[in-house]
This record gives sequence, structure tokens and C-alpha cells, in this order.
Amino acid sequence: MKIGGLVEQKNLTLYSITSLKDQPGAAASVLRLFAKAKINLEYITEAMAQDGTAVLAFCINAEDMKQADEIIKNEIEDQSHSIKKQEYVGIIGIYGPHFREKPAIAATFCNILGDNGINILGISSSISTISCVIDVRDFDRAKDAVLEIFELP
Repeated sequence: MKIGGLVEQKNLTLYSITSLKDQPGAAASVLRLFAKAKINLEYITEAMAQDGTAVLAFCINAEDMKQADEIIKNEIEDQSHSIKKQEYVGIIGIYGPHFREKPAIAATFCNILGDNGINILGISSSISTISCVIDVRDFDRAKDAVLEIFELP
């Protein structure tokens, strides 16, 4: 199956904030703190949890981790949120034109990772890109597996 290319990014840290109020502006209130500190978020997802709260997950460059930890400690932790941090993650993804016309592409991509024993820590997609956060130790194996199935131009 032909794709436009690969998304590859290593040296990231993944944060997940649970127990966030599921209401308008909740994600923005957290994201604004990192914007103010000029910390780029390389990956962002938000989803509603079963208890009616929201889960906000994001990745930053590991070089910004100390500053991010300070923001979390001083601005977020005191709001009774549960925060999980996972170091040494990366993003692998595929992109290409017309992904919306290929309904099996996300399933195929995730299947490749799963079949190779690679745990997906997060998934983000757009009309033309599917990206997965994975443990960076699995990165080379993931890339090799993806390139066995998907064809680059």
C-alpha cells in the first residue's frame, strides 16, 4: 500500500492528565500554561473518560521536561488531577494524500504495530496522517515493520 511518507520523532515525554473537568475551556486552561512557557506540544489528544471527566494527553520534547514538570507541579497538580508521565517515547506515523478514501489504513497501521509486539501509548489522526506514540526502544522495530507493508514514493 503506497503512502506519502513517515512521521518520525524521538526524544519525547508523554504526559496524561486525568480527572480534568469535561467542560468547555478545560483543555485550553492546561495548554495555555505550556504556550505561555513557549513549550511546543508535539502531540495532543483529549477524550472523555467513563466517569464523565476528561483525559488530556500530550508529548513534549524531553529537553523541556524539567520546565514542564515545574508547570505541572505549580499549576496543575494542586487541582487534584491525576498525572502520569512516561519518558523515552517517540512518535511514528504515516501520511499521504487521500487517507480518507482508504478506510483500512488506520487498522492496517495499528495492526502492524500490534503484530510486532509494539504497544501503542496514544493515537492521533487527521485527514492525511495517523501517528502513534510508542516506547522509543521499539522505534526501529516499528519502522522496519511499517516499511515492510507500506510503500514510500
